Amino acid sequence: MLEAEVKIRLDAARKERLLASLQAMGALLIGEHRQEDEYFAHPSRDFLASDEALRLRESGGRLRITYKGPKLDPPRKTREEIEFALETDRENAADLLDRLGFRAIARVRKLRREHRLPDEPPTVVCVDEVEGLGSFCEIEVEAESVEAGRARLASRLVKLGLDDLPPIAESYLELLGGTRA
Repeated sequence: MLEAEVKIRLDAARKERLLASLQAMGALLIGEHRQEDEYFAHPSRDFLASDEALRLRESGGRLRITYKGPKLDPPRKTREEIEFALETDRENAADLLDRLGFRAIARVRKLRREHRLPDEPPTVVCVDEVEGLGSFCEIEVEAESVEAGRARLASRLVKLGLDDLPPIAESYLELLGGTRA
């Protein structure tokens, strides 16, 4: 299964309209939490060249590690993702990665409001306030193929009234001037 995702920049008025639309559609607010993502460089592979990423995320007191494969359908961010929870603290996890040769390269901090649309397959709509960047909407769906992901994202953009805004291919890390993720 692939995760297909699209990111859109929002001005203040568009953000308020989106939040009102989500409420009117009956979207469930899954949660609002601060996230801190620390990205790592591979000891012998250039993640910038291979378009991969390794991230350690702390969110709501929980810690997860995520590998992101190369983007398959830019400007959408359809890619393989492997993610799992860690039963440790950030310092121990970062120390382990450091001892294995991974090097911390950047951090991205944001406040995320995560909503689930009442549709099948599930659609997650995140409204992010990213430190140093501003407001964004990320729409995520699971898909069996790149084509299916593209079609689902396009229909969700129309449903949310965001289909007139250009998608952003870059990650928050890239937008902040870090390496590709």
